[in-house]
Amino acid sequence: MTLSGIAFRNLAHRPWRTGLTFLGVVLAIAAYVALVGLVRGIEGTLLANFETRGADVIMTEAGAADMLSSVVPVAVTDDVRRVEGVAEASPELGRMTTIGEVTTSFVYGWPPEGWSWEALELTEGRFPVAGDGAAEGAVGGVTLGVRLAERISAGPGDLVTIFSAPFIVTGLHTTDSVLNRNGAAMLLSDMQAQTYRDGFSTSIVVRFADTLSSTERDAAIATLSSQFPGLAVDETEAMVDDYVNVRIARILSWVVSTVAVVSAALAVMNTMAMAVNERRGEIAIMGAVGWPRGRIIRCLLLEGAWLTGAGSAIGIALGVAAAWLVARSPNVEGFVEPEIGVSLVCGAVALGLGIGVVGTLVPAVRAALQDPASVLRGK
Repeated sequence: MTLSGIAFRNLAHRPWRTGLTFLGVVLAIAAYVALVGLVRGIEGTLLANFETRGADVIMTEAGAADMLSSVVPVAVTDDVRRVEGVAEASPELGRMTTIGEVTTSFVYGWPPEGWSWEALELTEGRFPVAGDGAAEGAVGGVTLGVRLAERISAGPGDLVTIFSAPFIVTGLHTTDSVLNRNGAAMLLSDMQAQTYRDGFSTSIVVRFADTLSSTERDAAIATLSSQFPGLAVDETEAMVDDYVNVRIARILSWVVSTVAVVSAALAVMNTMAMAVNERRGEIAIMGAVGWPRGRIIRCLLLEGAWLTGAGSAIGIALGVAAAWLVARSPNVEGFVEPEIGVSLVCGAVALGLGIGVVGTLVPAVRAALQDPASVLRGK
């Protein structure tokens, strides 16, 4: 019989204990994959929201807790456009609100000349213009992301309730951004009127000239920061990385994952310690017939590897399924799509095998160091 066969036989000999430990490993790896995948998805969703529009810099109120609570005067936009290296600048008003009866989505307000409209590809209808909906008793027009339109069963010509006011749907759009496919866009003036933000936006989105070198980009960012000390000037990737909600989600995911992984490692260690104690005589016989200590340790480590390797495989599958179930739940859909790539899967496998090594090594070494003669004499 091979070492792997011996290890598997020993695990199968105690099905209940092995099964419960196996379940702990599965849940630990599933928690790690689901939580980290969702957090990476949140980061990717926010970043794609700006990258699909070609945004280089986001200017928000300095000290604002998050972008949606920021207040920036729209009049500043003209001064931003005059900064050397800035190709385009556009005010943006963003809010998260209920559309229809129960669907929560992001809503954007852009001026009619704003370049953010270019990132939206119309599939039906047109973009809103001033005066839309007056004949139907609506306060303005709105274009819906195709996924949002599916969720609320709305199309061009329908009335939808946003900010407790009726808006007429003028068109449907699609884009590479999850938020925009599940969101809505309207004229900045209409959104300001309904959110009591006349003359204000939440941010100014800046696009640099394509011809700028990295040094010139840095100089343009420095100029923006010095000329507008009341505003935070952040490159899109840095802003997403420092976004307070992302940081909170990242911390929570690592705390929960760490607790689950440490608990699984302790469970494996406890299981292996009990198994080694019950098999002291068997291990002593191995030593007495000439098995070297290294081989005994490898045999016991293989038990941990079998246990955590299989647990990791099932845990990864369960974690992927859990992440997508959460992303498709009514309260979350439209805000995130999990990012579970090769690096995360490899990390989960390495983590699972690490649990097996850590949890098995101490009992295995202690067992291998026993004096076979003393054990067989009952000492």
